[in-house]
Amino acid sequence: MQLAEERRQAIVEAVEREGRVLAVELARSLDTSEDTIRRDLRDLDAAGLLRRVHGGAVRLRREASFSERAEADMARKGQLAQGLRECIRPGDTVLIDAGSTHLALARQLEDGCAAAIVTNSPQIAMALGHFRRTRIVLLGGTYHPDAGATVGAATLLEVQRLRADLALVGVCGLDPARGLAAANPEEAALKAAMLAGSARRVVAVLNERLEDGAAFVFGALADLDHLVLEADASPEAVQRLRSANPALDIKFSGKAKA
Repeated sequence: MQLAEERRQAIVEAVEREGRVLAVELARSLDTSEDTIRRDLRDLDAAGLLRRVHGGAVRLRREASFSERAEADMARKGQLAQGLRECIRPGDTVLIDAGSTHLALARQLEDGCAAAIVTNSPQIAMALGHFRRTRIVLLGGTYHPDAGATVGAATLLEVQRLRADLALVGVCGLDPARGLAAANPEEAALKAAMLAGSARRVVAVLNERLEDGAAFVFGALADLDHLVLEADASPEAVQRLRSANPALDIKFSGKAKA
């Protein structure tokens, strides 16, 4: 009979090797019940050895810096950005959260696409710095280089005073049950304020962020008006999102070219 410690070590090794594992497959390969595997995953998550997600677990990963994210998966982010662009109306005051997908959007926007664009990302503000018909506003605060954003009490206060027509908010993880989540509490508080102060709210999510369990929840699916997903997003994940919020408008980006 396999000892519990041996079984859990095998689970950790499988997660490190594969990146993502399913509870049902682990139960089959380790000749035990799914309930036992779920308890193992819960304990291993608590020990910081993996991260539980719906149906299984994923490898813990270091959150990439903003400069690293800005150069990764550019074609995919460009496709998502096109879906976000469709949500912007002339005359809007648009609040754009920091993030590499939103930087890809900024590079696609034309002067006059909105009345004003407000952002906590210096990189996004610089990408739009040549605009004359659209006013560009950079939020103050403490600059966080890994996030590529201004954060903290000063930034939060400015967002709370703002009433935007549209907010484009980034997420580190989106789970149908838990909702929208960020990697740290300061970012989560700021993102929650962005949602609360805007008439329309949109999130774009790369496939790997779907059903990922970032630590700090800042909103629910019901808070969103539109969700932009990649064209090849998992049908099962999409169905869970639709079941969790049937009223949510889900848009799909075009297929990114290899």
